[in-house]
Amino acid sequence: MRRLPFVLAACAALALLAGCGGSDKKTTATTPAAPANTTAPTKTTATSAGTVEIKMQNTAFSPQVDTAKVGQSVKWTNQDAFDHNVTATKGESFKSGNFGQGGTYVYKLDKPGTITYVCTIHPGMTGTLKVVK
Repeated sequence: MRRLPFVLAACAALALLAGCGGSDKKTTATTPAAPANTTAPTKTTATSAGTVEIKMQNTAFSPQVDTAKVGQSVKWTNQDAFDHNVTATKGESFKSGNFGQGGTYVYKLDKPGTITYVCTIHPGMTGTLKVVK
């Protein structure tokens, strides 16, 4: 019975490490760094480098709906203390692996249209990206 807490902790650790994922030639993921402080959801704007920033915080994409231009990149940053991923469900076919707090996933946009995406780990965590010329 003394080993029960150790066994339960080991099982929980293995469950957190388990997951599915994939990669796409247009994507990159990074190892987590120290997370930034979170703020209320707001509309993002492209940085000078042409990257649209989307936060993953409070088990939601922030903003949930955004607009970007063809040729820009979208960078999702996980600000939660648990893993997330980004998987396109319509309009594109990207799929990140799972990544933890401070980790990022980047995808370069190459055609106009509407992209819907989800975190497959957390049902209801959805987002939409409108890509314009």
